[in-house]
Amino acid sequence: MSDAAAQTDRAHRDDVPRGRTPALEPAEHDRLFRRAVALFNGVRYWHAHEAWETLWRAAPDDDRDFYQGLIQVAAGLLHLQRRNMRGARNKLREGLAKLRPYQPAYHGIFVNELIGEATRLLEDLDAGFLPYLIPPVIRLTETDTPDFSR
Repeated sequence: MSDAAAQTDRAHRDDVPRGRTPALEPAEHDRLFRRAVALFNGVRYWHAHEAWETLWRAAPDDDRDFYQGLIQVAAGLLHLQRRNMRGARNKLREGLAKLRPYQPAYHGIFVNELIGEATRLLEDLDAGFLPYLIPPVIRLTETDTPDFSR
């Protein structure tokens, strides 16, 4: 990298607030988002959390709470898998609070369904029960598959 290019790159990074990264290219954002959803649906909550964190760091202000809510719900489910009831309650509650403004759907997912499933788990935890974890599934609102109406 030339000195001028390195200086331009450094100046661009200096414009980004601490802890944030420059915006992702749309194709990379979409790839990473779909990967995070697939990891979440595959009950790989830690990995989904990591993918969404990359998106959260690069997200515009309007989307940061959305990604943080997804991260916190994934963290809550990870705590639940590990039988950490207090951690599960705290993270699920925080994630639900962040996601509620994005109902019913946002960025191609049915947020209201995820909220409903996470709320059911939180209600069991708050009642002192260890809920049986039937993993929540994030459904996409749009599909790239062909028309099956024939």
